[in-house]
Amino acid sequence: MNNMLDLQKIADELDFDLEDVEMLMEVFLKSVDENLKTVQDGVESSDFDAIFESAHAIKGSASNLTLMNISDIAKDIEHNAREKVSINYEEKFLELKKLIEEIKS
Repeated sequence: MNNMLDLQKIADELDFDLEDVEMLMEVFLKSVDENLKTVQDGVESSDFDAIFESAHAIKGSASNLTLMNISDIAKDIEHNAREKVSINYEEKFLELKKLIEEIKS
């Protein structure tokens, strides 16, 4: 996990033990891969429902962990997919994926 990510700060913000935040972050990182794959597949097939559902899941999980940069991008993807608005989903997806990969490294 990224050493730049201050898990103690997140724990303090959430009023959780550090060990709990570490566990939640591990769960987030495991589940986010599946949701990213679904977003990517949805983008490739123009499946707005799949994009919406997966972006919604990423947004909620990231927000719960105070990962607001990830949550904000997922929220933008979610909102546009719900409204079936054509944006550059590929660009947004790559932005989202990059931020998540930074946490993992």
